[in-house]
Amino acid sequence: MTTIGSLIATGRTSDVFAFGADSVVKVLRPEVPPHWSENEATFTAAVHALGLPTPEVRGLTQVEGRPAIIFERIFGPSMWELMIDRPNDVDALAQQLGLVHQDIVASGLPAGLPGAVDRMVAKIDEVEQLGPIDRDAGKELVGNLPSGAALLHGDLHPGNVLMSKSGPIVIDWFDAAIGHPVTDAVRSSLLLRPSDRPHDRPHLPGASCDALRTAHTAYVRSMRQIIVASRDVVRQWEAVVALGRLSERAQRDDNALMMLWQTRSSSEESELVQLAHS
Repeated sequence: MTTIGSLIATGRTSDVFAFGADSVVKVLRPEVPPHWSENEATFTAAVHALGLPTPEVRGLTQVEGRPAIIFERIFGPSMWELMIDRPNDVDALAQQLGLVHQDIVASGLPAGLPGAVDRMVAKIDEVEQLGPIDRDAGKELVGNLPSGAALLHGDLHPGNVLMSKSGPIVIDWFDAAIGHPVTDAVRSSLLLRPSDRPHDRPHLPGASCDALRTAHTAYVRSMRQIIVASRDVVRQWEAVVALGRLSERAQRDDNALMMLWQTRSSSEESELVQLAHS
């Protein structure tokens, strides 16, 4: 049995514990498929080999019979923790998040990552709110959208960026894939988007409407070039990415996500494109 230290962080699918002086161990929850641990280790190591700022993968193990990954420990708060502690810095930090994201999508193609389209189709199959007709329509829409060949993080938000002394370090690469860069920009926008229920953001604990609004605006404007380049299909990307988010059952209020799906055919320009232009 592996001896672990104190709990450092907890997420939707795993818990992270101290492991020795300079490592952590990320332990999957019992209900999570065991192969997820090996997948995340493989994806993170591939991205790390590109030279992107990620934790080093130090091995796979088990903790009380549960699959786990040993990572290099990154000392420092998350970008989101800084946003909560320093409200006046939210704008600047969100712009920095955009710069980090631009570096990711421009970094090249690591070996062994799945295609974003295949991952999205698999997620749409798991959306409980969809009937067969909408489910088929979602998978057809994904297949008809422009393809791309960029590295996508798949879940980039301020809680997944650790602010070390050497600079931002990006963690949680389980959803990494190869695809169109606007897919990732739309996903991050959804995770940051202001809400009437800011506490319905488990990945951003303590969120307020003001913090979300400021962070979302600054992030979107920093990603302006990627978003505007795909302006004609951003609404459709929002629709399918919203379905992917629904499949995760991570938010209590699904209304905003379902609205993005239901308005996918609107002729009006996406509010996301309008914000990127403002």
